[in-house]
Amino acid sequence: MKRITTVLFDMDGLLVDTEAPSVVAWKRAAEQFGESIDDEILLSLIGRHAGDCLAILGEHLGIDLKKAGFLERYDDIYLSNFMRNGIEVKQGGVSLLTELSEQQVPRAVVTSSKRELAPRKLRLAELEHFFDLIVTGCEVEKSKPEPDIFLLAAEKLDVDPSQCVVLEDSYNGVRAAHRAGMNPVMIPDLLQPTDEMKELTTAIYSSLEEAAPFILNLLRN
Repeated sequence: MKRITTVLFDMDGLLVDTEAPSVVAWKRAAEQFGESIDDEILLSLIGRHAGDCLAILGEHLGIDLKKAGFLERYDDIYLSNFMRNGIEVKQGGVSLLTELSEQQVPRAVVTSSKRELAPRKLRLAELEHFFDLIVTGCEVEKSKPEPDIFLLAAEKLDVDPSQCVVLEDSYNGVRAAHRAGMNPVMIPDLLQPTDEMKELTTAIYSSLEEAAPFILNLLRN
C-alpha cells in the first residue's frame, strides 16, 4: 500500500444519517402513486445516483417514473423531513473531520447525491466548512458502483488514487472505491458487511469514531 495522504468521504449514511429517511421517502412516494416497493429493492438503491434509482424502481413497478414526476414527489418528502427535523451527524464524524482539518489532510465528499442537494445537506449538518471539495454523481456518466466519481475526485485533488482512503457505508460505494484502486473502509449503516465487502475493504468498523485511530494511523505511516 502506498502512503495514504487523502481521505474521501461518502455522505449519506456515512457522515449523515440520511439513508433511513431516504428509504421512508421512496416508500411514501410510491404509496402516493398507489404502489409499494420491496425492501430488497430499496436497499439496492443505496449509494446510487437518482437517475439509476429511478430506472431500477421504474423497472420494478413497470412505470415511467421520470414522466410521472416520481422523483419530485420523493424530493418533497425527503427534504421536508430534514427542514423539520434537521440532519443528524453520524457518531465520530465531527471529531474525525476536526482532526483531519487540523492536520491539513486533503479531504472531499464524494457522493451520488444531486449537485444541488449535497451542499445543502452538509450545511444543514454544519459540516460544509470541513471539505476542500464536493464531487457529486451529476458530474460523471457512470455512478457508483463504477469508479468514475472517485477517479474524478482524485484528479481534482491532484492525488494518485492509491493514496486515497475512502470511507463508505454502501456496497456500491465500496465496489466503486475498490475499482478505482483506492483503499475502502466500510462503516455499515443499513447494509451489513458481506463476504464480498470483507474481501474488498481495507478494514470495517462500526462507526467513524471507532475507525478514526485506524485512519489517522494510515496517514502517519
